[in-house]
Amino acid sequence: MDHAGPTPYIELDAAQSELLAQLVRADLPAPDGTEASAELLAARGLDPDGFRGTLAGMPLGTVRTTDGTTSVTALGAAVHYRARAEQLELLLSRIGRFAAEHGTTEARFAACVRDLAQETLTPAEAEDRMRGVG
Repeated sequence: MDHAGPTPYIELDAAQSELLAQLVRADLPAPDGTEASAELLAARGLDPDGFRGTLAGMPLGTVRTTDGTTSVTALGAAVHYRARAEQLELLLSRIGRFAAEHGTTEARFAACVRDLAQETLTPAEAEDRMRGVG
């Protein structure tokens, strides 16, 4: 699909987002009901029936299935990366707010900011850590 102009805003549910993330990394076998297809999908941590259902509900033009392979289109990749950029923007906003509230005087602060940026700590967990809880 040749896509010109700005990427349309397409809201995805969690399963659709995960499917696009999987397809950006590598093509997947088409969910054709064969044992080989099921095994390959399971190796990627996907339930074949769930994959088939999610695939059927994907927004038009974001994925394609041809010759036994499911792949992401340019539009699908753009939608995926736009959503990921929005997630990172929100994460950085939360980190900035956390930094503004706590400053750099706390010994635990640097570790919390690092863990927030690496997404190994939620903002609520960071707040608890800064208060000495948990």
